[in-house]
Amino acid sequence: MSMRSIRLSHILLTTEELAVTICDMLKEIEDRELLFKTFERLAKKYSACGTRSKGGDLGFLEFNTNAKELEEAAMDTPCGEVGGPVKSKFGFHVFLITEEEQMGDTGIDGIHMGSLR
Repeated sequence: MSMRSIRLSHILLTTEELAVTICDMLKEIEDRELLFKTFERLAKKYSACGTRSKGGDLGFLEFNTNAKELEEAAMDTPCGEVGGPVKSKFGFHVFLITEEEQMGDTGIDGIHMGSLR
């Protein structure tokens, strides 16, 4: 697994059928700005997670969270793309990588963080 610092939003759903429907719909949206706005709106309407009030925003991913399946799938998903549905003990997650901080060597003090969007 590559070292990435990613910001993640998700929509937590109780049924796989609804998760697949929402995921497929989001994957059809090609305009990035429209995708982000639509994702946020759907999270507020459908998500079973407390993050729904923030449009599903989980913030920058912390490792070893309770939803390991979501964490692993998110690490393999490019920034700006929708992933899922991923099943965890909480339900079915449809997710979006909203931001990525590239970790690279500056040659001075080791790691430099620069935001990509």
